[in-house]
Amino acid sequence: MGRKRRAVVVTSVVVALGAVGVGYVAADSAGLVPGPFTTAEPPPVPPPFPTPSPAGAIAVPRVLPSLDGAAPVPTAAGLQQALDALRSAPEVGAPPGVLVVDVATGETVTAADEQVARLPASTTKVLTAAAAVATLDLSATLPTTVRLDGADGLVLVGGGDIALAAGSGDPTAVVGRAGLGDLATATAAALAERGIASVTLRVDDTLFSGPSQAPGWSPIDLTGGFVAPVQPLGIEVGLIAGRDRRDTDPAESAGLVLADALRAQGIEVREGPTRGTAAEGAVELARVESATVGEVLDLAMADSDNTLTELLGRLVAIEAGEPATFDGATSSTLAVLAGLGLDVGGTTLSDSSGLSSENRISARLLADVLVLGATDPAMRELALSLPVSGLEGTLAGRDLDLGEVRAKTGTLPGVVSLAGYTVTADGRALAFVVMADAVPPAGSYAARLEVDEWVRALTACGCS
Repeated sequence: MGRKRRAVVVTSVVVALGAVGVGYVAADSAGLVPGPFTTAEPPPVPPPFPTPSPAGAIAVPRVLPSLDGAAPVPTAAGLQQALDALRSAPEVGAPPGVLVVDVATGETVTAADEQVARLPASTTKVLTAAAAVATLDLSATLPTTVRLDGADGLVLVGGGDIALAAGSGDPTAVVGRAGLGDLATATAAALAERGIASVTLRVDDTLFSGPSQAPGWSPIDLTGGFVAPVQPLGIEVGLIAGRDRRDTDPAESAGLVLADALRAQGIEVREGPTRGTAAEGAVELARVESATVGEVLDLAMADSDNTLTELLGRLVAIEAGEPATFDGATSSTLAVLAGLGLDVGGTTLSDSSGLSSENRISARLLADVLVLGATDPAMRELALSLPVSGLEGTLAGRDLDLGEVRAKTGTLPGVVSLAGYTVTADGRALAFVVMADAVPPAGSYAARLEVDEWVRALTACGCS
């Protein structure tokens, strides 16, 4: 799978700034799928799991541009014609919420209904990413361990890595950095030292808790492969090889794979895997470590991966001392943002990824988060995590100027949103948000074209 080969260098890019009804809900997991009933002729439909550029194909330094305080700031009058065209376009339905902010000063350049909380789709991920950057150690890794509990009881303990390889790990990959095959080899060696040849096996996935489906999710979101149950253990982010669907029980599958790998190493697994917790005194026999949290963040944002983003929300909750549940993740995210001095009033979050139809976020809050990401050195990884137009992830196929825009996409039935950065022709860095949440049925592709045309006009602006 192409995403498994995504190297760190591919995520390192400069800030140069789908069917009617329930089945279409899942299009947001990719942010790309227009669906077969769109109102305009669509391009070839990409797969629901976007494939980023091959490792090493793009090597751009991870630096933010200087904010040129001398560059002319666009005026509201200069942007009015493009704004009016966007808000009056029938393709977007009711007029969308729009906000453009000068990054250097934080001042509003132009705005329309920017305080209205709207259904955000995957632009929700901007809030989750901000909370992750603000609270988590992005250089940390997530351990998957095997512990010996009693004389011959093995426990596979999930530490949050849902991107394990089934076999050997790949040190250049994000998905598949750690491998269950390697874990089995190390475990078998540790057992041999102790003279143990027959074991039982349990799987401990209690790091996360609560329901596997968030309020506002459709059943198709799980069964259609757009998100996996949020567990602290899994293979390939739950994606089943050769199929456009996700594992329904990633932790159990990891246990089954480990059991087979242990047998291949000559260890008898006479019972299990079953669910169970490791005792406090259980001895660690072996471990493997994931890619860094920062690398996981980059991949989640570039590919708009719902499962990885829900994982990040759980990690934020744990850091805050809250339950690692949907409620714990979303409440912790809002608390972190409020602690950063942002006004989260009127915001409703039911998940961390944006699949939920119950989420509501204003363009103002999204823009405020983006400005913070571009101006606060401690938050710069938020800005760097967004995909670049024409180069990676969900912006690879958008009709935007190559390399000129870095932004987070969002698509749900009736919703097309985009939030990110661009730099005008005059050299002024801008943060922008567009939230159209009344798009006509099956019209997301046509609405997206209107949004992209407006962003191109913003980028080309010498509107001072």
